[in-house]
Amino acid sequence: MLIKKFFDFLSKFHYDKIYRYSNKLNFEVFIDIGAHQGEFVSRFLKNKKINKIYSFEPNIFLFRNLLKKFGLNKRVILSNNALGENTGIKKLFLSNLTYNSSMSKFNKNSKYLKFKNLILNENVNQNFSKVKQITFDQYFKSKKIKNSFLKIDVEGYEYNVLRGASYKVKDVKYILIENQFSNQYQNDFNKIKKLLNKNNFKLIKSFYYPSLHYKDMLFKNEKYK
Repeated sequence: MLIKKFFDFLSKFHYDKIYRYSNKLNFEVFIDIGAHQGEFVSRFLKNKKINKIYSFEPNIFLFRNLLKKFGLNKRVILSNNALGENTGIKKLFLSNLTYNSSMSKFNKNSKYLKFKNLILNENVNQNFSKVKQITFDQYFKSKKIKNSFLKIDVEGYEYNVLRGASYKVKDVKYILIENQFSNQYQNDFNKIKKLLNKNNFKLIKSFYYPSLHYKDMLFKNEKYK
């Protein structure tokens, strides 16, 4: 698919930029929520200061590829669960462009969404799989994640993930989270910022995607000086 190759090219440039900056930061644990094809896992494995990587990917087809790539690596712990505000079985809406698979509710009035679905020949909410959802607090309840870097890229479901992390998120040092401008999901990034500010996270850096339809925002927990 030509459009996939195009976005793969842009994404490589974008991910490399984020890695170069983040690699200079001091943290020991990397948590990747929405691991996709392991683009960030493969990059951060190069950082020898990181002793453990937790990778979450609910799409079973992508997860199987992650197992092939990283299943034998003792530094990587893979999970096929989705993360959200509660536990249960949820719908993961599947896209021909796997970057865009999401558990979020779509905004059917979004012009960007209509254009994207036309290009990809998709219908919103048509194709989905059922996945198991747990909470961040549940999974990391007895795990040490102080001095960690948390990356959340879940296509509009970021607020749901953070709502399930009300306790353990306080141990996280850095949070990298996606902020989309395309209005294709029924979400409000202002809620995310308020929640992060409430937990003493302050914005320190923004990374704009080359096509400028979203940016990744890096926050730091102020309790870490």
